[in-house]
Amino acid sequence: MVVKKLIEVMRIILSLTIFILLIIIGEGKRDANQKLKACCARQKNADKDCKRKFCDFNILTKDNVMTFLNTCNPKGTTVQDMWDCASSRVDHTDCCKKNNVVEECLPYCKSGNSTPTEYFKHLFCMQAFNGIKNCFRNYLETHPNIFGDK
Repeated sequence: MVVKKLIEVMRIILSLTIFILLIIIGEGKRDANQKLKACCARQKNADKDCKRKFCDFNILTKDNVMTFLNTCNPKGTTVQDMWDCASSRVDHTDCCKKNNVVEECLPYCKSGNSTPTEYFKHLFCMQAFNGIKNCFRNYLETHPNIFGDK
């Protein structure tokens, strides 16, 4: 009789432990910035210093995006690879319009196969960068990155 009660108590404890572990694991999903960093880490052709310095939604802003472009653009496909990670290669045009991104800067929101590279032609778009970036970040909050990391 005592053994049966002990076994039943142990089953209850085991069930509660499993339940708590499932809750902890379920809440351990990555946020947008973690998904961005995981994506950049998997971009093997991208420059390591550029990834370390700029692959972070909290760090890359309208105030330093030109530094990012000037530093990383000469380093192969680094800018495109990191842009792919940030944008998820998704068309964010609707979101950008809601964020009041001007028409001339919407090509940066499309993020299909390539990103416009005429940065100086679109220098005024740097003022819209945070609005564009927020669309990218909001998308990654609820979607996996381009490598499927959740």
